[in-house]
Amino acid sequence: MDPTDHLKASLEATVALANAAGAEWNQGRAREPLDRAAVEVVLRQTTNRSLPIDDTAIAEFAAGGERIYRALVLLADGETDAAASAINALLSATHAAPLLVRHRESAWHLHFASEGASLATGWLADFGTAAAMLLGSDEVDRLRLCAAERCDNVFLDATRNHRQRFCSTACQNRTKVAAFRSRGTQA
Repeated sequence: MDPTDHLKASLEATVALANAAGAEWNQGRAREPLDRAAVEVVLRQTTNRSLPIDDTAIAEFAAGGERIYRALVLLADGETDAAASAINALLSATHAAPLLVRHRESAWHLHFASEGASLATGWLADFGTAAAMLLGSDEVDRLRLCAAERCDNVFLDATRNHRQRFCSTACQNRTKVAAFRSRGTQA
């Protein structure tokens, strides 16, 4: 196993939670309030365990996800100092501290939750740490804002040439169709 796989999964989950909790528009649709199913989708990117997600945890994930979203937007906009301050505030609020953990039938891996932290606080500490590691890396320029109309998602550019403009094929297709229709009405 590549030692960075856990970090990659955490970073992808961080972006997913940020979009689910903070983006006003998501691929042409108004954002729905964060619910249990959305949180489970985010957490499944990093764990195969079933977790007890109650209404309190959902509210905590929603608030933390909004904070992460605002920090990632600042980072994507090149406001590195403001993004660092926002991420540091989240790390401080979650009392993020590195700790090696092993769950039943799994290898040792790194968590950033303090002992006794709530489920959501623990995950938000991991996600804040993933965002901090992105900010401090040479790959920070891969974080982008979707260029499509009615989409406020942040995403990680996975292309070799660093030219990805859209968070998804759906946004790319919507943009192309809109441009095609616009050319048709001009003719």
